[in-house]
Amino acid sequence: MRLIGLLADNPVIDLVLGHGEHPDGALHRAGWIAGRPLRAECRDGDVVVTLEVHPASPADAPPADRVVVYEEPGTDEVPLIRQRVGAYGIVLSERGLLGTVLSRITGAPGAWNLPGGGLDAGEEPAAGLLREVYEETGQEVAPERLLTLQSDHWIGRAPNGRLEDYHALRIIYSAACEKPSRPRVHDLGGSTARADWVPVKAWRRLPWTRAARQVLSQHLPSR
Repeated sequence: MRLIGLLADNPVIDLVLGHGEHPDGALHRAGWIAGRPLRAECRDGDVVVTLEVHPASPADAPPADRVVVYEEPGTDEVPLIRQRVGAYGIVLSERGLLGTVLSRITGAPGAWNLPGGGLDAGEEPAAGLLREVYEETGQEVAPERLLTLQSDHWIGRAPNGRLEDYHALRIIYSAACEKPSRPRVHDLGGSTARADWVPVKAWRRLPWTRAARQVLSQHLPSR
């Protein structure tokens, strides 16, 4: 992933996000503070996220260090290094908030998550969101706004049993579903066991993944 920072609509920083790096930390080390994300697109096979930035000052504390989670400490196996960029959505309709439930092949079976998933090679992030939401829920949605970027880094087992040094980068959108229906999983045997509409006022009662709960708390607090 590449990050392009704009100051007063002028590009001032262009960097490639290294494996395991968080966007906020990478920008701060380069002298900038991340602001509002503006757009995400695919350029020459790379996912490029453009965001507002402002110069870091001595008063700006550096972002907290992100601890790498080792799910299998002590193993001598060499993990495969993998960085994966995905697109996810806070999808709302007259029926509520669209959520998915993780399947048994994941590391958190039964947990609720935002619909979305990894981008295909050369795929535009917004198009990837539409595809993933339809595959996981059968719903057709329209992206509205780019909300934030998330980054997590851990070493653990993939569903195929391979040990991976895994860097997950998530592009989070808000999206609307004008014609909601009963959710139906089309991508059978994957990471999604089922999907459903959740009453917006009741979303906190469900066992969401840490990443999903974090973004919902930030962008759905007043509902």
